Amino acid sequence: MFPSSADSTDVKPVERFKPTNGGVIGVAGLLFVGVAVGYVLFSVHTVTGLRVGLGAAFFGLVVWVTQLRPRATAYPYALRMKNSLRDTRIPLTLIDEVAVGRTLNVWVGDKRFVCIGIGKARKTIFKSSKRGAATLLGFERLHEYAEEADRPHPEQNATLYETFVVRRIEELVDAAKRELRGAPVEGKVRHELAWPEVAALVVTGVAFLVSLFL
Repeated sequence: MFPSSADSTDVKPVERFKPTNGGVIGVAGLLFVGVAVGYVLFSVHTVTGLRVGLGAAFFGLVVWVTQLRPRATAYPYALRMKNSLRDTRIPLTLIDEVAVGRTLNVWVGDKRFVCIGIGKARKTIFKSSKRGAATLLGFERLHEYAEEADRPHPEQNATLYETFVVRRIEELVDAAKRELRGAPVEGKVRHELAWPEVAALVVTGVAFLVSLFL
């Protein structure tokens, strides 16, 4: 029997899935913002400096919400998927299917919920598309021969991280459904706005616009 807080995330996470997209761009963007804001604070004490600082702060927030905030976390009875400005919390017993493409995709019935922070790397997607084109042109066999020379030994092969994410979520879903033991499925999908980020974007955005008229 599930506890009354089965879809609550106010408990210790079972698994934190690290983002697979946006990390490098996000860190580089925040470093740029840090340098810009620091330079303005110490060297440019003018209206122009204020505008640059506010613009950089707003840009840093955009980088955070689009590149670094999105991620997924599994709790004992729920999966929480953070996106840019909205989080989705799904009871594990409601999940029917999990797959990964450009994003992490979770189906509850006919409804699909995504997490943009986890997905196949662009390199992997490009490689798959390239292989598909080779098949259409009749060069698949040649492509296999070319890859064979550099193919790693079996012990060097590792499961792709995005594949691990899917398998781990499926394991947790199966375990949660087994715990039901015939009891009716409870809980519902919930959405929550990322209010701190929304407020910060509104404040810095409005402040930057106001500074343009000073």
